[in-house]
Amino acid sequence: MKKISLLFVLLTMGCVATWAQGPNDSGIYYKNADGYTGAALKTALGGIIESHTNVGYDGLYEGYKKTDTRADGYVRDWYSNSTNYRHGVDNKGNYSKEGDMYNREHTVPQSWFGSGVIKSDIVQVVPTDGYVNNKRGNYPFGEVANITYQSANAYSKLGSCKTSGYNGTVFEPNDEIKGDIARIYFYMVTCYESQAASWSHSVFSTAYNGFEKWALDMLMRWSQQDPVDDIETARNNAVYDVQNNRNPFVDYPGLEDYIWGDKKGQPFSYDNYGGEESFVAMPVITPDAGTYYDQVEVSISCRTERASIFYTTDGSTPTENSNYYSSPFTLTKSATVKAIAIYEGSQSSVASATYTVRTSGGGEQPADGYAQLNNGFFGISETGTIAKSNATDFVGQVGSATVTYALGAGGQRYVGSDHIRVYAGNEVKVSLNSGTLTSITFTEKDNSGKTLQASTGTVSGMTWTGDASEVVFTVSSGSGHMKMNSISITTSGGTGLDYIVKPLSGKRVVYNLRGERVATPTRGLFIVDGKKVVVP
Repeated sequence: MKKISLLFVLLTMGCVATWAQGPNDSGIYYKNADGYTGAALKTALGGIIESHTNVGYDGLYEGYKKTDTRADGYVRDWYSNSTNYRHGVDNKGNYSKEGDMYNREHTVPQSWFGSGVIKSDIVQVVPTDGYVNNKRGNYPFGEVANITYQSANAYSKLGSCKTSGYNGTVFEPNDEIKGDIARIYFYMVTCYESQAASWSHSVFSTAYNGFEKWALDMLMRWSQQDPVDDIETARNNAVYDVQNNRNPFVDYPGLEDYIWGDKKGQPFSYDNYGGEESFVAMPVITPDAGTYYDQVEVSISCRTERASIFYTTDGSTPTENSNYYSSPFTLTKSATVKAIAIYEGSQSSVASATYTVRTSGGGEQPADGYAQLNNGFFGISETGTIAKSNATDFVGQVGSATVTYALGAGGQRYVGSDHIRVYAGNEVKVSLNSGTLTSITFTEKDNSGKTLQASTGTVSGMTWTGDASEVVFTVSSGSGHMKMNSISITTSGGTGLDYIVKPLSGKRVVYNLRGERVATPTRGLFIVDGKKVVVP
């Protein structure tokens, strides 16, 4: 009898073990998170994935052979699509341009968290072109309004942020990896839950969810727009081989909704996961929210097939009695668009995008404005003296004017909470993509005795006047520095003959600054009104 009972138990255990398996050969790895919801689920997952092998910072290069090798054998470069780096060969030496060498990039910059095992966590430390990596610096990820730098083929971009809720310079990864980046960030605040609240940037929050609202909204949107693919799944499996932990947000597509989204009250089941197919996905509104000239054409899509989309343009919450979406529509006035998707009685969460529509005729342009010059304006965490070894340009935005604080030939820089210090050799550049600068006034924190100088136009005290699209400011030579604590900019109207290339429904569309669509070209050189437009 005992033998029969023992045999029955063993057979039963075998059946359970065969049935109760997670995705991607993860087995019972996530079993201890079974049944949890919301914040408790995040904590339970963190307890599972936090314990992993530390391969060490130097060991990352060896790990990349498993985690980040392209089909052709070259290194997968996360920030550039024009490089062909060889593992363990092209990660040495120096760089002066894109394509010189690759190195290790912390998607969550090390200056935000300090040291520890996070520094060598291969989930978040990825191989990138060294030059582009340096351009990214420690700027947060975001969506760029005005580009101040872009890598080859416009694959990665740096510039002012157009994402609602954050002002400062951001680095925008390519669309094809935005979801990957989002899921890495979900992993980071889950794996290092107890530490994330102290990370020194406005991306993260002390609240349980780990993120400031602007960052969470953007990352959730990125994850929907760029879902998990085979490359990301293969990398996750390789990460497990290297450091013995996994990213649950890759193994379970849509898992973020159980923690931050529509499904916070639904228990997680590691072996019978409903995933993103069991609910109606939030619609995606394109183009991105931001400022447009004269008009903007808006499209709405939903990942849930056959779902019906309803929207409003007055900022109210849509219902099934609101406008039914069937085709793109044009806004000629500023508006907040909100949308929901409904399928078989189930409703998605609300998507929202605010569009500011401005007239592009003559007269003063939106670049006019005032800004305090400090670390918040430049979107950096540094406070105090910046050593010469850090030559990264600091970039901020006043309307559509870009302000760049560069080391130049100087020996150091200084960025404080209420001013910057301009030493001899430093440069402060103000530039416009369209129109002209007519007046720029700086205010000085105290009288330094330094003289303000400009590359063009006329300077009287702390005020510059002229007619230029770009002005570079320096100060007189000698010891000491000038403390600039604000800038005020006035411009005149543009010609309307500059062009912007934007994605629309899988195509690249050329608009002039009046918001008029002038062409839908393929990639390459395109001529509009005799002007050359490069379509990436």
